[in-house]
Amino acid sequence: MRIRKPAVAGSFYPKDPAKLREVVNRLLGNPTSKVPLGVISPHAGYAYSGKVAGRIYGLFKGFKGLSFLLIGPSHFVDFVGISFGDYEFFETPLGLVRVDRDRIEEFLKKFNFTHALDNLPHLMEHSIEVQLPFLQVAVEEFSIIPVLYGRAEPDILLKVLEFFCEDETRFIVSSDLSHYYPDEIARRIDTYCHEGITKLDQQIFKECQACGKVGILSAMMWSKRRNLKPELVAYATSAEAYGDKDAVVGYGGYAFFS
Repeated sequence: MRIRKPAVAGSFYPKDPAKLREVVNRLLGNPTSKVPLGVISPHAGYAYSGKVAGRIYGLFKGFKGLSFLLIGPSHFVDFVGISFGDYEFFETPLGLVRVDRDRIEEFLKKFNFTHALDNLPHLMEHSIEVQLPFLQVAVEEFSIIPVLYGRAEPDILLKVLEFFCEDETRFIVSSDLSHYYPDEIARRIDTYCHEGITKLDQQIFKECQACGKVGILSAMMWSKRRNLKPELVAYATSAEAYGDKDAVVGYGGYAFFS
């Protein structure tokens, strides 16, 4: 089996399975009467952004048999385009997560991407990995389509969304918001993200300083075509976790409903 091993277990989240499950259960929010068609979730260490991510993944709590398209930015490897990797499973301390290889192969028969099966961008990347324990606790019997992007235009990721999200597949865009501003300024800058996303307004969103901006923009484009209604579910900055208000990172959780 080709397994993508965890890279940030023990640093971004607990390595011990029992402790990890306990932490995730504590962070998970409550489900609602409707399940979102897609979400935006942060990707920092759980001590920083876990409360926001937990509110997002609580929306999926109790659902079974879903498929998730996970879209994350590559932080460590510079490449052009997208990469699914060449894995059958992603591993976390909570076990193996199945990659939907059949659907990835169907996509690659239709579209030609040079680095699409390159594992290198995935090896040390956290943006997708940190989402998985939340899914493992909240959802039963799910599969994933993991997509990292390097230097890519939103139109490329829009093709990915259009192909994979035509059925019961939900999208998850991984992104933090503004980085290393004083808390008051960060919150003001992040309002552009909130307003741009919830109104699906690309002009306002231009002022958003999210690290996963390309992924978010593609989700906004896809959602606008389908008349989805995005909502801001949760927001925080790293100051709330550690009290340092001089250089913070913003974390936003958004859900897209029909």
